[in-house]
Amino acid sequence: MNIRKTLAICGYSGSGKTTLLTKVISLLVEQGFKVATLKHAHHDVEFDIPGKDSYQLRKAGALQTMVACDNRYALICETPNKSVDLQTLINQFSDVDIILVEGFKDEQIPKIICHRGCVKKPLFIDDCTLAVASDEPLDTNIPRFDINQPIQIAEFIKSYLLKR
Repeated sequence: MNIRKTLAICGYSGSGKTTLLTKVISLLVEQGFKVATLKHAHHDVEFDIPGKDSYQLRKAGALQTMVACDNRYALICETPNKSVDLQTLINQFSDVDIILVEGFKDEQIPKIICHRGCVKKPLFIDDCTLAVASDEPLDTNIPRFDINQPIQIAEFIKSYLLKR
């Protein structure tokens, strides 16, 4: 997967990343784009249900466990004592037009920063920041979109995709 098809939506907790992403994904999918998502979590996550066969197999020591049905599948990979780098995660995706990443703000990938005044945190901008989605006016040299107008942001993402 080419990192140029990857765009992160970043911001502090409570800035509206997930809300914005759900709206933008719907808009892009309506227009025929195949979208994948990758969400960063700051804590251990469990995807499997205790007591189920797949959970027991994984807990028995399997490093990779795949659960599949007619409509979807999930691959759970254990990575004890080592973090997986972002490129390795991106490489897991196939047959998509864009991977929208939630989080990973410190990674060197193109990103849109979500910023809300009520969060009371400074605006985060780095060399990879393409735009800011905010609920208040900001003094920046990069494009600023109203975070409550996801159509504007979806159009920006489409134009970014088409430039690649």
